[in-house]
Amino acid sequence: MRSKRILKSIVPPVLWNIGKDFKRRLLRSVDHFAYAPQGWSTRLPGGANSQDYWSTFITRERAECEGLIARVQAREPMLTDSDGHVKHVLFGYVLALAAVQQQRLTVLDYGGNLGAYFWLAKALVPDVDLDYHCKELPRVAEAGRLITPAVTWHTDDACLARPHDLVMFSSSLQYLPGWQDTLRRAAQSARGYLFLSDVPAVRDVPSYVVTQRSGGVTTLQYQLNRSEIVDTVERAGLRLIREFAMGAHPPVANAPEQPTCRGWLFQRDCP
Repeated sequence: MRSKRILKSIVPPVLWNIGKDFKRRLLRSVDHFAYAPQGWSTRLPGGANSQDYWSTFITRERAECEGLIARVQAREPMLTDSDGHVKHVLFGYVLALAAVQQQRLTVLDYGGNLGAYFWLAKALVPDVDLDYHCKELPRVAEAGRLITPAVTWHTDDACLARPHDLVMFSSSLQYLPGWQDTLRRAAQSARGYLFLSDVPAVRDVPSYVVTQRSGGVTTLQYQLNRSEIVDTVERAGLRLIREFAMGAHPPVANAPEQPTCRGWLFQRDCP
């Protein structure tokens, strides 16, 4: 304890608070990340495709989504004292921009889980007619249809062939092996806005792959280079109008550069 008091006396308060926040995030995190130099060809232990894994995943996500639905329907506060509130606030900001002078809004939520953002959108813009679409894996979409039947569910990328006022990726872009092609097609389908939220991003090294171990299952994901993301979208005809700092990312073992969580909002210019 004496060494802690000495360290605190010589470290500036701002840095001390940053360190405390980082430690809290690290200890609270149930995920463990490590650099995967072999990229997407990295061999992983089994488990991510097991029935038990998906049953556990959907049960957990369903409980969270139903809790949110209950708060929305009861008109209770939608924002809680958690890391997720930043994403919800930014989603509200983006949704408000997209809904300006719109009576009907078409949204594609790529990797939309069980449709929680549909319920947030209904509460945030109640006077707008929402045509809400989610693209998900078949097992997730099956559960989503039961929980949020008002959403149109897709299990392939044919949904990118039609235009949408708002296309969004929230904590999902990094899990796509062919993320650049998917992002390019998503940008082309956005006739208004493209919103990327909660993306682990680096600046000084190219995009690289990591393993993520959570709940006894190991998966792969990208830590994406900021310039690669922006260039991919801008080549598809959109322009960057906002960039968001979305907090710290858990440390990645042996990484060439530690990522931070970022977000971006792009807009298509009117012809």
